[in-house]
Amino acid sequence: MVRSWDVAGDLPPVDLRPLISAERAELLGFLRSLDDSGWAAPTANTGWNVHDVALHLLGSQIGRLGSTRGGAAREGRMAFDDLAELIEHSNEDWVRATRRIAPFVTVELLAFIGPKVDDAFAALDLDAPGTSVGWTGDGPTPYWLDIAREYTEYWVHHAHMRLAVGAVPPIERRFLYPVLDTFMRSLPRAYEAIEAHVGTRVDLLVEGEAGGRWALRREAHRWHLVPPDEQVAAACVRVPQDVAWKLLSRTIEVPEGLPKIVIEGDERLGLPATRAVAIMTTQA
Repeated sequence: MVRSWDVAGDLPPVDLRPLISAERAELLGFLRSLDDSGWAAPTANTGWNVHDVALHLLGSQIGRLGSTRGGAAREGRMAFDDLAELIEHSNEDWVRATRRIAPFVTVELLAFIGPKVDDAFAALDLDAPGTSVGWTGDGPTPYWLDIAREYTEYWVHHAHMRLAVGAVPPIERRFLYPVLDTFMRSLPRAYEAIEAHVGTRVDLLVEGEAGGRWALRREAHRWHLVPPDEQVAAACVRVPQDVAWKLLSRTIEVPEGLPKIVIEGDERLGLPATRAVAIMTTQA
């Protein structure tokens, strides 16, 4: 069993709190530029238009000011599929209930609630247990990784809204690299059932201005994320950055992404990286 807390300890922690407010400023500017047709544009989130996605983000941020989930969900004591289903139903209920909120009011509410979320995050002990990040493993998660996951959700939905109206997502390295780096915490769970000799290494190389190289090494009890070094990897998975974030967030499905991915070396060891998922979804 892969434990989220252990995965969080594989690599040094990151503090993405300052980036959340910077990304929000970009989002608010974008939303304020939309006309009625932009707000009504369908997104990659099935059944949701741009307004619905903005309402979902509003609900997520309100939820951070007072936990809306039970203790079992918060501490990661629910099975992945059960927790994903609970979250999906909760998200759909919220969006359905709030659609009467006008788009311009939605923007102002996001602008109002965002700094309060920043203040709440600023008061947290980053090493204390936060809301469980189920796609990294079972059990509790330190707050720094919980907050990093929150940033990835904000960024991905922002990207979805921009793509819906034909705009370019915020793919500058300062915004996208932390998303990819956080998403890589999904790899040990994706490899949980993959057998290999101790010391075997698999590299995942994301190609693009916001990309980088991440490495997994098989140790006695599980696969660990490790800093890349000069060791020859048994498999190297090369993924364009636009495919990487879309695949890990299930903006696209695995069959759509595979033709653009190159696996060098042992294909058996490379393929699990293409199936990693870094969101809570019943479609994983």
